[in-house]
This record gives sequence, C-alpha cells and structure tokens, in this order.
Amino acid sequence: MFYVKRTLSVVALIALFMPIAAQAQKAKDFPSKPMEWICTTRPASSVAIYCHVVASELSKVLGQPIKVIFKSGGSQHEPVLYMTGKPADGHRIMHTSASFYGYFHLPHYKKSYEDFQHLAQIEKHVYGVAVRCDNKYGIKTYEDLVKYVHANPNKLAMGSNKVGSNHHRHQLYFMNDAKMKMRFVPYQGDGNTVKDVVGGFLPVAMASPKTWRPHITAGTICPLVMLSEKRLSNDPQWKDVRSVREVGLNYEVKHHWQGVFVKKGTPEHILDKLADALVQVVQGDVYQKYLKDGTHIEAALRIDRDWLDADMRKNMPPVKQFLIDNKVIPAK
Repeated sequence: MFYVKRTLSVVALIALFMPIAAQAQKAKDFPSKPMEWICTTRPASSVAIYCHVVASELSKVLGQPIKVIFKSGGSQHEPVLYMTGKPADGHRIMHTSASFYGYFHLPHYKKSYEDFQHLAQIEKHVYGVAVRCDNKYGIKTYEDLVKYVHANPNKLAMGSNKVGSNHHRHQLYFMNDAKMKMRFVPYQGDGNTVKDVVGGFLPVAMASPKTWRPHITAGTICPLVMLSEKRLSNDPQWKDVRSVREVGLNYEVKHHWQGVFVKKGTPEHILDKLADALVQVVQGDVYQKYLKDGTHIEAALRIDRDWLDADMRKNMPPVKQFLIDNKVIPAK
C-alpha cells in the first residue's frame, strides 16, 4: 500500500510540473525564425534611430535577425493593418507611441486597441519649436512669434507629426494656451518637417531637438521654446532655450513615449520572453550611448502589462474628447 501511495504521489508531482516544463520549452523555442520590427514612422525621422537601435540590440538578445520595416501611412493605419493581418506568434513587433491614444479614434481606422497587446513603454521624448533665423516675419524669439500670430491670426502655418498624433495634440495645447491661431501642417516624421523649415517652405515647426541640432549649429535655425517643464540642460544647442513654464504657459505637458505593441493573442510565454529581452536591451551599453547622444530622450521602461493596459484605457477617452473639441474628428 505504501508503495502504491508513493507511486501515485510521484505521478501527481510529475503531472503538476509537466505544464511548467512545457512552458519553459516553448519559451526556449521562441523565436524560431527571423523577426520583423514594424517602425511606424519614416526612415528620415528621429524615431527611426530608436527603431534601428532597439531592433538591432533585441536581435542580439533573442538570437534571430530582426528586419526593420517602415510603415506609417494613414496616420499609422498602414502598420496596424499589416500587424493584424499576421499571426499572433511574436515574430512581428510593432513600434508604438503615445500617439496611439489618438490614432485609434480616427474615422478611417478599421482596427482598435482591442486588436493589440501593449507590451512595453520604453522611453520618453521632449520636443522644441524653432524657425529659420532669417525668416521674412522677423521672428527671432517666442515673444516675436506670439506677437506676430496675434496680429495675423491663421496666416502662419506650423508643422508637426501626423493628424491625431501626440505631436499634433501638443501643438494644439501649445497654441491654445498662448492664444495663437496657426494653421496645422501634418508631416510623416520630423525629419521632413525640419527640412521644410530649413528650406523656407514652412515658417515654424516642432521637432526633436536632435533633428534641429545641426541646423542650429550652422546658424540657419533659431530655437524659440522647449515644449517641456524645464530646459534641456544637457544639450549644448538647447540648454539656454526657455521651457514653456518660463515663457508663462501653464498647460499640462503631454510627454511623448515610444513603446511596443504585439498582436492580441500572442502567448504569455512569448510576451514574457520579449519583455525580459527589452529589459536587457535598455540596460545595455549601446542603448545607454543612444540615450546620451539623444539628450532629449529619457529611459522610462514599463513592462507591467496590467499597468500598460490600464494606461491606454485611461488616456484614450480624454484624448478622444480633446480631438472632438478641437475639430480634429467629428463628434460621433
């Protein structure tokens, strides 16, 4: 009898640990083939650097090549459709950002946040507003910009990222608080935005301080204001540029973050392995150098999937209302 009971106990223990062993084996087997990193911006943008750095370092950790694919059409609708049309097996990872608080409300979107699993927020970015120094409007400072726009409402055009993006919303917050009426010009990535200001085709724009940097050094571009609560003290070209608080603006700064989505239904063991790999990437020397070179970037890794889901569900409704109030989307 004792022998039988002992045998049954051993069998029960084996049965108990078999699922754990199976999960461990599955995690070991992933990834089983080359992967794709879907970067939801243009190759010329500052965020493209983030995509290449993270994808390259993630490839080293996971032991499979990762191809960076740029898709950004239709205010990021193109990558959303691409991702949702592929298997939920973790072999495709989509770069995401705070802009998706707004994108999912755009009328042409056929997919929603419910089609995705939010895997991580990785970093936060800040942006700056600048003009060409020899612009024909005589704008050299933030005060010059306000004075000109107040005297000439809707004459100037200001460029930033896509319709409904975090950049677009931040531009609206900035203009509303300063009581400035300027036309909005959407761009796919801030590389082209800066290029058009440098070329004299766009009067004023918000973009990454790093993208503005070489043109400030050359004396072509004059920065006006940092769209953050404090100065960018670690950047030689921006350290003396005042923050929105210093010029008297009090709106709540909506900082931009970069992160990762995968398709809904991706197995938990794959989500865990990807999250663990991202921790290693962020702690690595290459990513740390990228942060130092960026100056406008702050590491802000979050991999708690419950928190990430709650963050999306908390922020999407007020962003939708803001887009309605500012006539970006219809009230329906």
